[in-house]
Amino acid sequence: MKKIGVVGGVGWPSTIEYYRLICEASQLFHKDKDVSGPVPMPEISIESLDMSFTVNNRGSSEPGSWKEWDEYFNSALKRLVKCGAELILIASVTPHTRLKEISKGIHIPVISIYDSVGSYCNSNGIKDLLVLGTMPTMNSPMFKDALGPFGVNVSYPETAGMKEKIVQIIERLYQNQTDGAASDIDKIVKSCISEKELSSTTVCLGCTELPLAFEGSSNLSGFGHDAVRYLNSSVVHALSVFEACAR
Repeated sequence: MKKIGVVGGVGWPSTIEYYRLICEASQLFHKDKDVSGPVPMPEISIESLDMSFTVNNRGSSEPGSWKEWDEYFNSALKRLVKCGAELILIASVTPHTRLKEISKGIHIPVISIYDSVGSYCNSNGIKDLLVLGTMPTMNSPMFKDALGPFGVNVSYPETAGMKEKIVQIIERLYQNQTDGAASDIDKIVKSCISEKELSSTTVCLGCTELPLAFEGSSNLSGFGHDAVRYLNSSVVHALSVFEACAR
């Protein structure tokens, strides 16, 4: 198996989930194989970044405003390459909006969460996807542009107020405060999607903290909650990383 490099810490609860999901995927992968002794696990190195720095140094639409942020992530990727990583996982969705910039000079695969989600949608017949995430994710065209070739129509909450409510929930989940978060997300979703379209639309939890709101969903790529169908981007992404690792 290839050695995995993980950029984590943004935030720490989702980094724990990614590590767990990859290790459990390896256990399942080797379950029916003739393995003596402990189940083989991929080697994993984690570069845990400072959440405060990444949030406070996000750029804007101004030219050059992302320079320090991009360099911070790029340096982490380079350290993972130096320690022998053969592929890289960024355990957060927001940095993928700037994947081209932060992966400059990196000559090993950085597994895109967009490609992972797009492939999952194709395999499961998902055509309409409402994406919830951080403000940079919901204000970026990246999800729409990346999933377009997969035949998936991507939308975001339409109003700034709805987006801000999602961000407030994410900030609670950064601190592992999950009480009431699932019902709060359900309410926002039902204000964004008409009852008629609810059955045909899947909601992508496009911030790696958002799935933490839903108890019992931590191992599920997709699940239902209060008549809403959700896609757990963390599970989808982590499993695709393990598949790349095991090839």
